[in-house]
Amino acid sequence: MLFLYWKVNRISRKETMETKLLTLTEQYPHLKDLFSLYGKADRFWQEVNGLLSTNGTSTQTTQATAYPRDIIGPVLQHFSAAFDLPEEPLAPLRQALEAGDIDFTRLPLNEVPAFSLPYPEEELSTILFLLSRPFFRKLRDASSLDEQFWEEGRCPVCAARPALSSITDEPKRRMHCSYCGTAGPYMFLGCPVCRTEKPAKLGTLAPEKEEGFRVTTCDECGSYVKSADARILTNMSPDLADLMSLPLDIIAQGKGFTRHAPNPIGLRRMK
Repeated sequence: MLFLYWKVNRISRKETMETKLLTLTEQYPHLKDLFSLYGKADRFWQEVNGLLSTNGTSTQTTQATAYPRDIIGPVLQHFSAAFDLPEEPLAPLRQALEAGDIDFTRLPLNEVPAFSLPYPEEELSTILFLLSRPFFRKLRDASSLDEQFWEEGRCPVCAARPALSSITDEPKRRMHCSYCGTAGPYMFLGCPVCRTEKPAKLGTLAPEKEEGFRVTTCDECGSYVKSADARILTNMSPDLADLMSLPLDIIAQGKGFTRHAPNPIGLRRMK
């Protein structure tokens, strides 16, 4: 465990995201492509944050269901550039956003647009997650619900299921949202998806190679949530902790358990 903390402590809060990702890539070379994609996403989110601030829309997010029409074009241009995608295939998505047909607030409930868009459902879900994340972060910033109890196992800001949990020595458990970044307490024992507290239905996976991380599983509903030792998160964001523990997702899903919230790059199923 001490060795893990030594590695994590090399990632200083003062380092840039690029430096942090380079450090993690050195430590976990098998996750190089994952960290590279997250770096692109992070740059895109920063650009959209700039658009929201420049256009004076940051205070309007709580009443909105998506981005203001006047910045949708620039948002998708930044998206195209960040992920090296041609703009033409994104045209139907732009039209739907400009027409007000996409409600970001439904995404944490695992609802994708009901009308037809020319993308596979799983791909559309990932695209919309990446596009909407700055929207949800502004929603969190405008609320006063961070550190509030997660009623019914859902984020108090956007109603998402937890993407990650963290465990303290008390012991206590906090849930972390991948959409808006809100964190807050939840009961220490119990499934946040179906809320069963039956010990016989709850399990733990803790591979030796993933020090500081484990998976809590539920046989009642077939779901799982990864957990990190809270000390890891003193020097690392929940995003990076979620990404570096991706092997645990593969193990849990290989045993038939399901993840109900996307990871920081919008994936639920690890292939």
